[in-house]
Amino acid sequence: MALLTTVMSCSGRAKSHIQVMFDTTGLRNGDLLFRNGIGYESRVVTGLSSGKFSHIGIAYHDGKHWNVIHAVPGENEKDEPEYLKCEPIEGFYNRFRAKLGGSARVSCSDSIANIVAEQALQIVNRKVVFDNNYDINDTTKLYCTELVRLVYLAQDIDLCEDRWHRIPIINTKAHVIFPEDIWNSPLVIKKRIFDIKTTHLN
Repeated sequence: MALLTTVMSCSGRAKSHIQVMFDTTGLRNGDLLFRNGIGYESRVVTGLSSGKFSHIGIAYHDGKHWNVIHAVPGENEKDEPEYLKCEPIEGFYNRFRAKLGGSARVSCSDSIANIVAEQALQIVNRKVVFDNNYDINDTTKLYCTELVRLVYLAQDIDLCEDRWHRIPIINTKAHVIFPEDIWNSPLVIKKRIFDIKTTHLN
């Protein structure tokens, strides 16, 4: 069992030290990390998809720590563009962002999974921004599932197949992919669902 490092969280005026617990044993580069958020947008996603998760990212180890590469709106610093992120895994599973977590593995070799993670990191380093139009046909901007699909598809692994959706409330003519669509792929194995567990260190 690996215990994630302590993170600082602020809620209103109250500041607390919180330790997020997550078992990273057996995790590899390229693994898929899921979460269900606590906000309105997360409820919309899980409601439309009838799924458990509202967000997805890619596991990446930098030689010292586990990180998550993902595309998410509204979590960057004030006035900063909504760049794709590579952040510590404890930030991804921060209890102020997530109430449920999941992990899974794509059925491929370690070498391919590592290439996928490295390519995702290259996209982050190119300062690609979040795709607020949710347009799967425009890869100059990416949303969370679009990023995951793109880097695996580059290795001839299609995690979505025909699991696409047209969403009337989103201003786009393209199909939208939900995290649940990837979770349900027959190529996704070793699935695990877990509650976000935290310890207050005040």
